[in-house]
Amino acid sequence: MAAEMTFTDLPSRLNRRWRQLAAALCFIFFGVGATLVGSVVIPIARLFVTGAERRQRVSRTVIRGGMRLFWRTMLILRLFDCDVRGAEHLDGERLLVVANHPTLIDAVLLLGLIRDAVVVAKPALAHNPVTGPAVGAAGYIVNAEGPALVAEAAQVLARGGRVLVFPESTRTAPGQPVRLQRGAANIAVRTGCRVVVVTIRVSNPMLYKGAAWHDMPLDLPRFDVDVRAPFEVGEIVAAHDSLALAARDLNDRLQELYDTEMAASGAA
Repeated sequence: MAAEMTFTDLPSRLNRRWRQLAAALCFIFFGVGATLVGSVVIPIARLFVTGAERRQRVSRTVIRGGMRLFWRTMLILRLFDCDVRGAEHLDGERLLVVANHPTLIDAVLLLGLIRDAVVVAKPALAHNPVTGPAVGAAGYIVNAEGPALVAEAAQVLARGGRVLVFPESTRTAPGQPVRLQRGAANIAVRTGCRVVVVTIRVSNPMLYKGAAWHDMPLDLPRFDVDVRAPFEVGEIVAAHDSLALAARDLNDRLQELYDTEMAASGAA
């Protein structure tokens, strides 16, 4: 029986071995590519552009192209499948894009999809010698909390820009519920921007918090990404006596939405 099970499972095991090899190639590609983009491509591109804001936009455009190339490379190498629904909702102005964070490469996908996006990035990315130059050149929001986070996001949104935030602040382990912090809700109610909710589901966990890069599931993972239409927060703000209460209400609504969607998909 053991021999029969081994032979039956052989194609899946070979496929996983291939994905482990492909993951190694992709991470090498990402490291080399990020170093070249941050240290060579962006500085050269910025030589031909004047003005700090325009230079940041050029940097973000270059990064977006790199992210799209990296994501497509992973798809070609069959690291996973991916289906994105509602991507057209990411192309508006004054958008706060809120997404859950199940894997290491969620930001890669969304930065490749969202035009001129400013992401709220972890300090570790800014201090990393590979990603730091690109993070700084793009004008991403780094190490901001409370009023500082709202103020920096408000500047981007006032120019009609798009801010990407992962309100969990870190990846959620498989089987654990999404737990949102209130930073995104505070940005929304204090700026009056439109909110776009993105739900990312992964059929077989990979690159989750605590997982090694080579820890690939036996079956091919599938990313299902649903982008909801933008909604206004004016009615929520008007229903409360303070912005703090409005932010709490909005955060509770977002939390309920993620709880419902994850429970329906069996992701949490």
